[in-house]
Order: sequence, then C-alpha cells, then structure tokens
Amino acid sequence: MDQRQTLAAIMLAIAFLSATLWVMVGDSDDDLSNINLVETAGDPLIQGEGHDHKNASQHQDGTSNIELLDFNPLTSPGNAEIQVATAPDGRVYAYQAGWSEFHITDVTDPTNTTVISHHSDPNTQVLDIKYLEYSGREYVITQNQLVDPGYTDPNVGNWGDPAQVSVNLYDVTDKSDPIWVDSWYDADHPSGPHNLYTHMIDNEWYIFVANPDYEQCDAAVGEACGGVTIAHLNLEGSAARVLGVDGSGVGQTVIKVGEYEVNWASTRGGWIYIHDMTVQLWPGDDPEDPRYGRTFIYGAYWEAGLRIGDVSDVPHPTNSPQLYLPMATTCKLGQGTPLTCRWRAPEVGQWMDFADMDNDGEPDSGTTGNENGGRASYIHYAEPFPEMVDATHLGYEGERHLTTLAVEVISTNVGTGLVYLIDTTEYTMENGNFRFQPKLINDWEIPWSESHCFGANCETHPNSDEWLLFSPHNLDSTYFPTTDTNDQSHGGEWDGRLYISHYHAGLWVVDVETLMANDLSMNRTELHMESTVGYYMPHGEDGVPLESNFYDFGWVPFLWAAEHHNGITYASCISTGLYVMQLDIDKPYLGQDV
Repeated sequence: MDQRQTLAAIMLAIAFLSATLWVMVGDSDDDLSNINLVETAGDPLIQGEGHDHKNASQHQDGTSNIELLDFNPLTSPGNAEIQVATAPDGRVYAYQAGWSEFHITDVTDPTNTTVISHHSDPNTQVLDIKYLEYSGREYVITQNQLVDPGYTDPNVGNWGDPAQVSVNLYDVTDKSDPIWVDSWYDADHPSGPHNLYTHMIDNEWYIFVANPDYEQCDAAVGEACGGVTIAHLNLEGSAARVLGVDGSGVGQTVIKVGEYEVNWASTRGGWIYIHDMTVQLWPGDDPEDPRYGRTFIYGAYWEAGLRIGDVSDVPHPTNSPQLYLPMATTCKLGQGTPLTCRWRAPEVGQWMDFADMDNDGEPDSGTTGNENGGRASYIHYAEPFPEMVDATHLGYEGERHLTTLAVEVISTNVGTGLVYLIDTTEYTMENGNFRFQPKLINDWEIPWSESHCFGANCETHPNSDEWLLFSPHNLDSTYFPTTDTNDQSHGGEWDGRLYISHYHAGLWVVDVETLMANDLSMNRTELHMESTVGYYMPHGEDGVPLESNFYDFGWVPFLWAAEHHNGITYASCISTGLYVMQLDIDKPYLGQDV
C-alpha cells in the first residue's frame, strides 16, 4: 500500500468513526430531550418562608414545550370539573362546574375564549358536569353535593335536603339560556352525589352517579360506603323535548334503575368509599373474549382500590322491558332505597396492590402500614385508556387494555401522591363467569416528590392548612394514532399521554409508553423523570380565598381538572378560572377527534 492509499484509509476510518459518534450522540440527545427539558425547567414545587401560594408572579414555572393560549377568569372563582365537547354545529364549548354555578364557554378559538352563559345554583356546590347529545339536542348533567356548607346561600347545611344533594339535568341546546329539565334525589345516599359519568348503552343514555356516603356505611346489607347510582335518561319520552320550559321533564326523565356497590367482605377495611368512576364499552375486537361488547364501570374506591362492575345487563327499555318497568317503578316509589331498588351490577374485578414504599412486603395503606396520607392508597380517580394498544414493540404479548388511577393525598411526610398504570387485559373463567386480573405496570409521581412533603405531617414545613397542597386530583388519558414520521415516543403506531391535574402543582403530562417500556426494577425517580413530557403552572392572576369551610386556600394554581380535546388541553382552576394550553407535539392533532 503506497502513502496515498494509507492516508486515504486513515481518513476513511476517521470519517466512519466520526459518523458513528455523531449517530450515537444524536440518538442519545433524542432519547434525553424530554429529560433535559424537564430537568432544565427545574423543580416547580416551592415551599417555605417568604413564599406566597396565592401570588401568581411566584408561580410562573413550566417547560418550554407547553404554551398558554388563553386564560379566562369566568364570572367568579370557585371552579371544579370541566368537559369540552364539539357541538353539532361544529363549535367547541367548555362546560365547567363551579361552587354555585356552571359556565358555558365558547372555546372554538382557543386563543380568544368567550363565556356564553352561567347558570347559578345558590343552594349548594356544583362540583361535576357531563355533556351529552341526543337527537339533535344537547344536555348537561350536574350534581349538587353539600360538602361545604360555608359556601351555600342560603346556608341550609342539611345533608338530607333534596334541593342540596340532587342530580340535575339541563337542556343546553341554546347555550345562552340553559333549561332545567329534571332532578333526582336518591334517598339511599343522603350525603349526595360527587361524581358523574354519562354513557350510551344500546342507543339509550344512562348516567352513573358516584355517591361517597361518609356516614351510614355497611348499613344492613353489607355494602361499603356509598355506591354508584345507575339511572336511565328517558330523553325521547320526556315532555321537556316538546315544552322546552324549566321543570317540564320533572319526574319522567331521570329514571333510577339500579346500583353498583362494593361488599365490605371483599376489602381490607380502612377508609373506603366510592369517589370517582368512569364507564367504557370494552374496546377489544376479539369476539372470543367474554368481555366483547360489554360495558364496565371502573370505580375509584379509596382504600378498596380499583373496582370493576359489569353494567351490560342494566334494566333497559328496549332490551329488557320486563325488567326495566318494575325497576323504574319501584326505584321511584322508594326514592332509590335498597328495599325497593334491588338491581345490582355484579363486580367482575378489583385491584388493591398499592405501592410498597417502605419495602415491608405489604402494600402501603391505613390497614397495612405506612399510610402516609394516602400517598399510595387513597385511590381517587380511575379511567380506562380509550383504546386497546398493540404493545408488542414494548415486549408485551398482543393488544393490551390499560387503566389509569390517581390518588388524592391529604398530608404526607414525604411524597406528593402516585398515579398508577394498570394492565387490565387478562381475565380468568370460573363456573362460566369471567373476572379481570389487573396487574401493575408502573407508577408515576412528580419527579421531585422525594424532596417534598406537605400538610400537618410534613416535618420540614408543618402546616395543617396546606392539606392537598401538591396532590394529584384528576387526569385525562389520550390515545394518538401515529406514523413513523410523527411518532413521539417508542414507535408502534400510537402514542399515549396522561394529562394530570395537581392542585397546587399544576398540569403534568406523562408518556404512557415510557411507563410500559420500563419494569418495576427501575429507579422510581429516574423513571418518573424520563416519562414526564412537560409541566405548566397556570398563573393567570392572584388567587382569592373562597368563602369556604374547606377549599378556602386561594392558591394559584389550584387545579381541579384537566381535559385534552382535539389537540388542546383545558384546565379548571378552583381559584382563578379556565386555562387553555397546548403541548407542542399535540399540534398535529388540532381538530382531529382525539
């Protein structure tokens, strides 16, 4: 080999090595982009002397990939659940519950939102709201629950007052003038409803109402605190469709037909009551799966964990009129009490394998030790992932069904509160009956959680007024179809993200595939950092303490809920109003049904 050939060979080797190093560094940078983004933004959880939780200027943290599009203070503070929906005419509206009212806001232009109307309910708190559309007309269902007598006007303060603890149905086809259609007071649950869900079963709308009774538990029939009221919405037969005036559907529209309850014997004891739940038609397409075509409640039952009930065979006016008519009649006559309203949805699955943070071999909870304010065990919210996912590229076998859970933490000596990702695919058969076999995939917590505590049990910052401070509350899970060119996670033709509302810790976005791709042996803090896509601390204006016996903090942010709708994320802040935000990788999905 002459000198020129030798030199050429050396140069080629150097070029090859440089290219290899470039690829390695480039790939590494891509893999670490989210980690660097979140780590660069830093820890947004601020505590200690000199910090004012109500001062918006002290809460301007967030990752650079989340942009605030608009802030709307609405007509008054005191906001709760939010649902965003596209109307039949193509416009987009946010329906937002509040302490004494609900708002309807036009968010068609997410950079210029406009309050269309607000409907006052001065007797109690309106904490949840759900939207539905039927035969060209639009409705919302709200709940009244007297959890905070300090905010009622007049301040009646009576659990059993039907006006204060009822479910209400409104026609909101005319957004500027909602019409009250009907109400339902459930004598079986005198503390009133807390959470709602709407779901259509075989062309008929049903509402599912979580009633977290705090007293009279285990009354006579062995049922745990509260339960899920199941009611048919007789929208087709309601006079309200014709008359269109307040109260024209009273007594004939909201028809209770049964319940779902948890039996004490199936729990470990402790603090147990139904808090929130969602309902889903099984998304799998395998007709050999016994769950195919069936509908399930996924209930958050606090220290009784995740509970799954089968509501497929609910009394139905078309499918089972011989069952529907007597149940509708007797439930109404007895105001929903178990003596006359006897249909029960069977339980078909449960999960109580909470994290073992103290490594004592037992799940952390009030009855097994290391309760820590419910950091691992106060299951407050449950939501199945909207689609089955092909996770073969992540090492799983076939399509998987996922369920997400979020705790609500009262006070901790360490931590902020866990979010769980559960595999609810597997089932067993016994005597012809199927039963879900849920299994933990992974958990998530704010990556700096180990450096924080809050409330009365916090040694470094003891303050009993700061209960709930950094706790998660609700979440929205979203499925994004992808291609090789726009996939933002681990490939596989789909991305999944969780949009999690924390009270005073703001909005957090978490990547589902990253949680699935790593097993439970990975360091928790590293996994939580790696799976965090971004966060944002809404800070539209200074917080104002509410006239409230309980939620009088006035923190900003103070998020109740977050919801993703077609490429935009919406957050309801208890103390300030409505926030409209966008994650940069959500932009391709603007206007798409995701």
